[in-house]
Amino acid sequence: MSVKLTADDATLEASFFKLRDLDDIAALLDVDPKELRFYLYRAKKYQRFEIPKKSGGSRAIFSPANALKIVQRKLNQVLHAVYKGRSPVHGFARGKSIRSNAKRHLKCSLLLNFDLADFFPSIHFGRVKGMFQSKPYSLPERAAMVLAQIYCYKRALPAGAPTSPVVANMVCARMDSHLKQLAASFRCTYTRYADDISFSTKLTRLHPAIAYRDKDTKRWVIGDQLGKIITDNGFSINVAKTRCYSRGTRLEITGLTINERVNVRPKLVRQVRAMLAAWKRHGLDAAQAEFTAKWDSKRRQKKPVDFRRVVRGKIDFIGFIRGRDDALFLSLLSRYARLDTAAHIRPVTITAGATDWVLGQAIWLLEDEHGHQGTAFAAEGYGLLTAWHVAEYEMYASQPGRSPNKYKVSAARKSEEVDLAQLDIDGPIPVQLAMGDPTKLRAGDAVTLAGFPNYHVGDSVHIDRGPITQTRTYIGVPHFVIRPTIVRGNSGGPVLDTSNRVVGVAVKGLDTPGRFSRQDELSSFVPTTMLKELK
Repeated sequence: MSVKLTADDATLEASFFKLRDLDDIAALLDVDPKELRFYLYRAKKYQRFEIPKKSGGSRAIFSPANALKIVQRKLNQVLHAVYKGRSPVHGFARGKSIRSNAKRHLKCSLLLNFDLADFFPSIHFGRVKGMFQSKPYSLPERAAMVLAQIYCYKRALPAGAPTSPVVANMVCARMDSHLKQLAASFRCTYTRYADDISFSTKLTRLHPAIAYRDKDTKRWVIGDQLGKIITDNGFSINVAKTRCYSRGTRLEITGLTINERVNVRPKLVRQVRAMLAAWKRHGLDAAQAEFTAKWDSKRRQKKPVDFRRVVRGKIDFIGFIRGRDDALFLSLLSRYARLDTAAHIRPVTITAGATDWVLGQAIWLLEDEHGHQGTAFAAEGYGLLTAWHVAEYEMYASQPGRSPNKYKVSAARKSEEVDLAQLDIDGPIPVQLAMGDPTKLRAGDAVTLAGFPNYHVGDSVHIDRGPITQTRTYIGVPHFVIRPTIVRGNSGGPVLDTSNRVVGVAVKGLDTPGRFSRQDELSSFVPTTMLKELK
């Protein structure tokens, strides 16, 4: 039995609407019909275990047997091709996440959160079967019956099956539509992430139809219109998890904060820093032992969770929420990389909103043993780039202030005519710049110059901004003259557009020795279109 379907979404969707019985479903899933019958009616389907809840008690999780899990995962592919997720739905929908869910409520004045009680158990066998028989799916009863048997366990959707979330989204489509209409009528925003429901408004108060604060108990109560839509769709509200936050307090939604930006909780950052500090101070084995003994409360198997994977997962989560070119994420990732030297870390590509500190992480100092200096930078798809007149020496690359390591570099491709070179480096490149389009640059456009001008020990990356003042051709090569001053040591540095994308390489400055005559001593760069001349 294959573990993944190879057909595209359009083919899967068309095949789904042609389903008539178990044999059709087996053919769609590339499973022998006899095997599918065995998985459904004779094999042991699920293993039950429990995980603790933050609020106390435990939650039952049902993990499907391997063969059934493969069937369900393939059906998941089909359902994601068929299900047209509504805009308020952010949980287990393609292109959506807890980040996109939180982003919809940014800059709100009031934020209402509540949970649906017993979400998956509330979606019973009859609801699943009826949903597939109804519009827009309109499958015959035999096909709907088999699908419901694949999705359900003990007559309901099991928490732990890979198909339960998307089936729940399909069942909730009617409710989502009604809640979205209700929110719009009272100038609110509605989103749902699985069983977590959120309403927000930029007004100073919520309409009582949505929610109100009880004068006696001082607790928030779900309004009648909102409550009726929930109950009419077969769900109930977890009153104990109903919260309303106002601006001026910490606005939280699905574990994230949204006061000024979508962000992780400060507690998570403190936790990661403490884990990294313990690892550095006491070593990996001791940190692993302490984590297993004190913090691994969700351990489901006898084998402890790998401490390194836990730390890396938390750091990657911070990067996912804040952005991979975020300064906090890069700082934590750098600390992790120094502890786990064998870790595979793909380069972070800088985006338009990056800070100057982050930009500096892509800039390298080039030095040789005789005092020659220059700048190089990491560029997506190129490794390190610099000016040819810098790379003609035997240089070493380093990142002062970030790492004490120096790496030997050599010219992989170069061109003396256009004064550009691409370098090989025998070390890692953690951060890189995206490539831009210099063909649209004109005099007056703003650019950013970065590098190590007149470098002295202890200097950080120098970043200067200003306009392009002139376009010119020098010995057949196009150049752009800029107001930021290029001096000794800045040659080879990147010139960036307003979106932090590389559009050129600094090549000429006011004191470039022995290369240019006085009339050419203007700060200028060669556009990246000239990289095609590298050999």
